[in-house]
Amino acid sequence: MMRRQLLFSTVMTALAWTFSVSGPALAEDAAVPGEIRLNDEQIKLIELETVTATVGRVTSELALNGEVTPDLDRMVEIQPRASGVVREVTGRLGEAVRANAPLAVVESSQIAEAEAAYLASRSRAALAQTQFGREETLWKKKISAEQDYLQAKQEAAEAEIEFRTAERKLKLLGLDPNAKNGALRQGSGSVRLPVVAPFDGTLIEKRVAVGDQVSEATVLFRIANLDKVWVIASVHENDMGKVAVGLPAMVTLSAYSDRRFEGRVAWVSDLLDEKTRTLKIRVELNNKERLLRPGSFARVKVAAKGVEAVTIPVSAVQRQKAERIVFVEAAKGVFQRREVKIGMTSSQAVEIVEGLEAGERVVTSGAFALKSELEKSAFVDKD
Repeated sequence: MMRRQLLFSTVMTALAWTFSVSGPALAEDAAVPGEIRLNDEQIKLIELETVTATVGRVTSELALNGEVTPDLDRMVEIQPRASGVVREVTGRLGEAVRANAPLAVVESSQIAEAEAAYLASRSRAALAQTQFGREETLWKKKISAEQDYLQAKQEAAEAEIEFRTAERKLKLLGLDPNAKNGALRQGSGSVRLPVVAPFDGTLIEKRVAVGDQVSEATVLFRIANLDKVWVIASVHENDMGKVAVGLPAMVTLSAYSDRRFEGRVAWVSDLLDEKTRTLKIRVELNNKERLLRPGSFARVKVAAKGVEAVTIPVSAVQRQKAERIVFVEAAKGVFQRREVKIGMTSSQAVEIVEGLEAGERVVTSGAFALKSELEKSAFVDKD
């Protein structure tokens, strides 16, 4: 750092001496106010370089606060298929489970009733079908009346509908109507129904104990597959036009300051929170290492959506009091001070909203030296 300061001081001293020897170079002697004229020796001395302003897309970063949550598409509340009494609980909070792994057993008379209804409806349907076949034969032989045939046909159809309804209900309860021992009957006539995991995941909540009376609406467990997680972040109202689905995002957690988790914006809410005036976005991340724990605070950086605009390198823009200025090459060795209005800024480029046109050449390396000499000249004038 000391070496750079010493080098700059030496260059500025030499530049000032060169100006005094080579003749007028600043605004008071130039044809245009704010204009600096340099010869080849002076340009070489301050290592002045220029670039052409171009039309490009400036991408800046939005720094957001967020929270790690489970993937809601892979999280489910597990409820029993029938009401009853919990007789066994094998699921343990926080453990990893496989699909169809047993978590609890519910003893329910409702299942026995459903099975009895199924068997009775199956018998009635078979009987009704037999009667219909008999009446159809008699009617074709002109022995019975058509009315008896039609009545038997209707009763057979109704019995078949009742049977299929009972069959579907049994299947919804998790029993196979065609299995010989689909249910384990107890002496009381009740049936024990297992509660199983619907997919591979982790038990993140347990709300049941042995002996609990439960219904079909009772939540027994919550299970989530944490191989992928979401990070929900809040975007300020002023920046909501800068985010879009597909933009790259980087997530950091205070617990792992040396790690960067990369993903993309997968969802942008259509609704603005009326209280916080923020817009929710979702970043989806791989979590095979299980480092991203739901509930953790996260910092999210999103590469904001840029717009087509006149752009120049950041080094070309200098701050002079409240103004932002650049030095435009008007002709060979002639550089004019130009006030500009800037927009989005990234680490490499800055958007010029006003004051510069595409195709104009601006000073990058050496711009600070020109600004310093211009300010020095203005100070001398006041004296």
